[in-house]
Amino acid sequence: MDLRKIFEPGGRMSELMPDYECRPQQIEVALAIQRALENKTHCLAEAGTGVGKSIAYLVPMALHSLTGKKVIVSSFTLHLQAQIVNKDIPIVQSVLPRPFTVALMKGRSNYLCLNSLDIETPNFLLIGDPLFERIRQWSRETNTGDVAELGFTFPNWGDICSDQDMCRRLECRYFNECFYYKARKAASEADIVVVNHSLFFSDLAIRMADPNGGVLPGYHCVVFDEAHHIEDTATKAFGIEFSNWRIHSLLSKVRRTRGIGVNPERLQAIEDLNKGLFDIFANYEKQEFFLEDVYSGRRRSDIENAVHMLCTLLDGLNSELAEQNTEGRPELAERLSGLRRICARSSEDLFGAFFGDYEDYVRWVEKARNGKFVTCILRCSPLEVGGLLSEHLWRRVETAVLTSATLATSGQFRYVKARLGISDCVETIQDSPFDFQKQCLLYVPQHLDYPSDNPAYADVVANEMEQIVRASGGRAFLLFTSYRMMNAVYERLSERLPYVLLKQGDKPNEQLVQEFRDHKGACLFGVHSFWEGVDIPGEALSCVVIDKLPFSVPENPIHRARVEAIKSRGGDWFKEYALPQAQMRLKQGFGRLIRSSTDRGVVAILDSRLIKKAYGVEFFRSLPLSPVTHSIEDVRNFFEQDKVIGRRVS
Repeated sequence: MDLRKIFEPGGRMSELMPDYECRPQQIEVALAIQRALENKTHCLAEAGTGVGKSIAYLVPMALHSLTGKKVIVSSFTLHLQAQIVNKDIPIVQSVLPRPFTVALMKGRSNYLCLNSLDIETPNFLLIGDPLFERIRQWSRETNTGDVAELGFTFPNWGDICSDQDMCRRLECRYFNECFYYKARKAASEADIVVVNHSLFFSDLAIRMADPNGGVLPGYHCVVFDEAHHIEDTATKAFGIEFSNWRIHSLLSKVRRTRGIGVNPERLQAIEDLNKGLFDIFANYEKQEFFLEDVYSGRRRSDIENAVHMLCTLLDGLNSELAEQNTEGRPELAERLSGLRRICARSSEDLFGAFFGDYEDYVRWVEKARNGKFVTCILRCSPLEVGGLLSEHLWRRVETAVLTSATLATSGQFRYVKARLGISDCVETIQDSPFDFQKQCLLYVPQHLDYPSDNPAYADVVANEMEQIVRASGGRAFLLFTSYRMMNAVYERLSERLPYVLLKQGDKPNEQLVQEFRDHKGACLFGVHSFWEGVDIPGEALSCVVIDKLPFSVPENPIHRARVEAIKSRGGDWFKEYALPQAQMRLKQGFGRLIRSSTDRGVVAILDSRLIKKAYGVEFFRSLPLSPVTHSIEDVRNFFEQDKVIGRRVS
């Protein structure tokens, strides 16, 4: 089918959608994907904001699925999954000559387990949890069992969701009603299955170990939306991890299990040893660090002895659970079987995290706070994923489409192809259809010192941000490359700015975004997750300020290991790795501002290296072509002009 007859003026899109605007860039992306499908090769497609990349890849993929080819569409987040299924796919369904079927598939922990609900009911009734009755009522009404339907947060969801270790599969009395297996069955029958990156690469990791394994149905083609996240997601999925929270959770489950007689001294010994072992890492001053930073010298012997003892205790608990009398109590037998699997896997993964022989892997530790509990996660991650992806994905799937608004660097795909192990493919880069020359002003203050040259840089950033935000009348995203800098600037500005100030970490991200929309002139201080995926068109967001160029943190273990690997083979780690990464991240932050053809605003990047360092030109090549100024007066005049002509009302 000629795709132009769908997209061009007078085509199916314009016939069915009165407000449809034909965008040449969208057509070019769709045609590039169609060529890749016809030639059974892969496609890299960068589509700037406003191109409409979801529709651009869904139309050719849906047409291809009607020929009997199974298609997987993978997004980065559950939110984007829902948008594809509920908004984009209905549009595509309406314009194609005949219908196609679609299934939404999530990781199993998103689904309610009816068996676990039954088993846990006496425990929750005993403690009188007021939310539990709402869960039980919902379980009788829901068709999907998807936690996203709940409408409220249930803190103990982990106790009643579908779990690989606790699942009895065909032996479960609820198998025919199981929400998770219903979702898998629907996926096996659908033409297109919509998943997220985490589920896709977890499935691929299973298939790498067992070609007959996996939870997703077999597929011919796959689309990765927000494909710039593939390397990080694959790195996590292809490694192993173990955390002190796993043992903490296991012990909690054992202690809540009624009708068994487990040695309490053994449970306490496991708890004490788990705490003692992981306190060594929890008390280390860094949030992320190589395992070897702590795991060395005399301490190495102490840690290894603790690991061996903890594995022995877990194996002993496993044996003790196997000896329980379950005669006439099938539900207890089911639960103990699941707990034994958790024991066995925990012991295996703990031992592997310390003693496993993984060539070209990096062992590192990441800390996070879970309420009062400090979670320490031991990770063993592959140094590179390109070779694994080449062998197990690109060579085995007919067509893979990788698309994002931030996939190319310096106007080409060399970086992403090298990192992901992709060779020849169809390539297309389509700029945003928005007029950045008229809609946007880029402010780069050249009078600032380099961030690394000024120990009082937080004061400098705060002063500069204050001037910019006062000029814009609030309505700003203030984006930072570290929590330390964000908190320092927030502390300085919280008493100086007359606007509602919102800071990442104080509330859930979704709530912060909603409050930003609700409060006229609000300012949101954000790190990491607010650099992308947040869409606020219109007057509410008129200014984006970025504290400095987003080079990776030098202390990040994966970053350090990959830099050392590039240096060891004689490569230029800055040009090959650090610079392209920073280009992509800066483009993501820049992209928060102009979200529609009527938006206007200022992006400020408070890093004079952008104009004083030779590599600055590479950043400009990756950004939309916008007027650039070094004068704060131009920023003030920009917003004053908007007031005068009525575009904005501050």
